Amino acid sequence: MARINLLPWREEERERKNKEFITQVVAVILFSLLAAFAVWSYFDNTLKSQQQANELVRQENASLDADLKEIEDLEARREAIVSRMKVIQDLQGRRSVPVRLWSDIAKAVPSAMYLNNLKRQDDLITFTGRADNPNVVSNLVRNLNASQWMTNSKLKYIQDDIQAYQPKAVIPTDNQAPRPVYPEDSYIQFVVTTQVVASSPENTDSDNAPDNQTSAGGE
Repeated sequence: MARINLLPWREEERERKNKEFITQVVAVILFSLLAAFAVWSYFDNTLKSQQQANELVRQENASLDADLKEIEDLEARREAIVSRMKVIQDLQGRRSVPVRLWSDIAKAVPSAMYLNNLKRQDDLITFTGRADNPNVVSNLVRNLNASQWMTNSKLKYIQDDIQAYQPKAVIPTDNQAPRPVYPEDSYIQFVVTTQVVASSPENTDSDNAPDNQTSAGGE
């Protein structure tokens, strides 16, 4: 006799398939979550590593900036020390310049002239005075250029009035008797400039050479 299954097998089969589907869906979701967590962990670790590297670079840059600042300060101190040393060396090298300079100026002035004013501004010296004639002024310029301590001497101004060369008969003064006529009364006016040598001459032993040239020029 044949046996007939009267149980609701279709419902049981449907429930079994539903359970399998739910199990598969849960498994897929869990796998996706695990995969997402793994990917997130990887990128999170990569980001943290990059941030640590960036922080290390920032710290190294800050350290380098501090070192560069210290180097700049040291360079500035070095430049200040070098400048001071140069000033001191220049002063030591030029201590004898004023003595020799004024000595040469005294030797360079010819006898047929006199100075009214002598002014020095930085390395420029200006002579203002009177001379017997233009040749005497030319001798002054040559004598100044012959000095080791002066250079670039120039005639800036000379009186060109011909009346200056003619002696006057008498020069009266108020309520006084006329005085005699002196040769200086007919001297011409002049202005001469010269430049002080910036550095000391190499051969200071030849200081007597301008003296001989001055004497020759004065004569």
